[in-house]
Amino acid sequence: MGDNSTHNNRFEELCAGYVLNALEPAERSEFEEMLASADPGQRKFYREMRSAANNLAFNTNRVEPSPAVKRNLLQVINEDIEEQESTDREPVDWQKFAIAASFALLLVTLSLLFYAFNLNSELETRNQQLARQEQTITQLETEIEQKNEMLSILGARQIDMVIMQGMEASPQGYGKVIWDAEQQQALLQVSNLPPVPADKEYQLWIIRDNTPISAGLFAVNDPKKDAFFKIEQMEPADKQATNAFAVTLEPRGGMPKPTGDMYLMGNMENNR
Repeated sequence: MGDNSTHNNRFEELCAGYVLNALEPAERSEFEEMLASADPGQRKFYREMRSAANNLAFNTNRVEPSPAVKRNLLQVINEDIEEQESTDREPVDWQKFAIAASFALLLVTLSLLFYAFNLNSELETRNQQLARQEQTITQLETEIEQKNEMLSILGARQIDMVIMQGMEASPQGYGKVIWDAEQQQALLQVSNLPPVPADKEYQLWIIRDNTPISAGLFAVNDPKKDAFFKIEQMEPADKQATNAFAVTLEPRGGMPKPTGDMYLMGNMENNR
């Protein structure tokens, strides 16, 4: 009688690990041999355990336990069986135990996923902050460079200033050209010009001998603030032959001759 009870307990112990796929190879072979010669009661117990495991696999994501988890799980099972035998209590409800074990594994998996998600979110936030800081540094460096160029022009011994008034396309517009004719470099200041569409740009013209010559392109982002631009294309400008400066709105990339509306205009005669 005692041998049958021990055999049956061993069968149930291995059965739980077998349906949970938590047995070592030797234990798995041992159980399969026991299953081949199992009595009807043991086969019924196996079918019930297998059915519970299948339902559990259908309702939750399968998580393959590590060897350490398997050993700990079997250790808990063995300790529970020994406690049951010593206190002569009712048999273990393996279905509830299997569900509880799988639920615990599911909680661990969800906790790890939640931690990884939070870590990725924090990393993304840090990267965005770093990108904004790098952008701010680049803007400050550009502003410093522009201010140094402005100081270089303003520090010239002799400079000319040409005031440009707003035309019909922008009556409130205002412009100023500060020109170092000796070094052939100039600074353009504009204000109250409307922002340009994506496919357009403002184009500055030097009108020499009544012929417009392109002096560069620029865009306005904030009409409420004065914008400063260094004029790079001053080589064709000659102080005596220059009649005026003008600003028109042209297709992006500029045009060889003015085609758009005139926004600013300033005559040299008024400044000589």
